[in-house]
Amino acid sequence: MTDIYVVVVKHNMVTALERAAASVNVPVPQTKLEIGTRLAENYRANGCIDGEYYFDNAQRAKIFATLCLEFTRALVDKRLEVLKALAIGAAYNATADSRGGSTQE
Repeated sequence: MTDIYVVVVKHNMVTALERAAASVNVPVPQTKLEIGTRLAENYRANGCIDGEYYFDNAQRAKIFATLCLEFTRALVDKRLEVLKALAIGAAYNATADSRGGSTQE
């Protein structure tokens, strides 16, 4: 049995990158398209990339974890720009637009 690695994402943050238990029986994506599709589906359905993502080697898991954190950094940078440009007294609600937009009054 080959090793399987899992990247755990909670609140859009990578919280673990570890070897999965040998008894784990989950389908492991074989292509970048498969894992990208799963990531996009989670984001579309939940407004976040939270989930457990499985890989057949440690290097692929590490690369994916890095990409997840870069995605999160991009979201934070976008929201920071919106807040800096926000007029005094205007409201901001990131949940109104899960892609990091705002609601201004």
